[in-house]
Amino acid sequence: MERLATTYLGLQLKNPIIVGSSPLTSSLDKLKKCEDAGAGAVVVKSIFEEQIDSDAGRMMAGTDEYNTHADAQDFLLNSSRNYYIDAYLSLVEQATEALEIPVIASVNCRSKGSWLDYVQRFADVGADALELNHFILPSDAKIDGETLREEYFDVVKSARKAFKLPLAIKISSQFTALANVIKQFDKMGVDGLVLFNRFYQPDIDIEKLAIKPSITLSNPHDYTLALQWTALTSAYLNCDICASTGIHTSDTVVKMLLSGAKAVQVCSALMLHGHAHIGTMLEGLVKWMDRHDAASFVDFRGKLAQKRMEDPSHWERAQYMKSLNVEF
Repeated sequence: MERLATTYLGLQLKNPIIVGSSPLTSSLDKLKKCEDAGAGAVVVKSIFEEQIDSDAGRMMAGTDEYNTHADAQDFLLNSSRNYYIDAYLSLVEQATEALEIPVIASVNCRSKGSWLDYVQRFADVGADALELNHFILPSDAKIDGETLREEYFDVVKSARKAFKLPLAIKISSQFTALANVIKQFDKMGVDGLVLFNRFYQPDIDIEKLAIKPSITLSNPHDYTLALQWTALTSAYLNCDICASTGIHTSDTVVKMLLSGAKAVQVCSALMLHGHAHIGTMLEGLVKWMDRHDAASFVDFRGKLAQKRMEDPSHWERAQYMKSLNVEF
């Protein structure tokens, strides 16, 4: 439906709902299900910088007789690393050939490491864009915030120079002076920012006395942080904003678009309700547009961004104070 069409990263999307990097996008069959359900685009499940290095190391196990030779060691390490990279690129290539909607490749990185050496290959296999899911856990007490910011900027600058594919950065909200960081990314020429990524914090198994993963899906109330920062920054940027986390209903999609987002990423809602939920969200979006006589997104997108409001303080501390005064 043309009235739902939008642009994101310079790509034409038939609607603003993107299925984010997740188990939902880890195979060709799953990617096809996303398209069949009505998704406007898909982000192929991320390949991890650590995963490549770790898997490459495991593949080298048992080759000690060669490891004494530096040339052989380099060859084996690069060959094993390429094995996993090639498997990921093969999935991206199959997806771009089989799907009509945009296919966005994804790298989860923590440094400007070896992944930069092969990133151009994403373009070569037909990926429409690349999303960097970038986070450095600020766990080293010897590293101050400014140094950490510069590490982020260095990675993004290096990525921007390494290839010409449309580039989106999926970032955390855990920055000092977040608005400034977002503006700096914008100045570096990124095409889009995804606000925000979510993390699975480790948990403890108290019976086994061991660390275990904690996998918690988002809930419908988790969208508010992305909503606020989308509204605060969207009208001041050249790049696009894609809102992420807590996108469970058509009402939330509408809110994100009103705040200035070009698109939204969904994941948990589909894992809870199935792929058909995309259609439910799109149906709700159309009904809202009908009620408000909106022929297309142009009629309302960004209408409630901070820059366009008579009282910009609604998106800042004044809103917090009003929330405190609500009587229950």
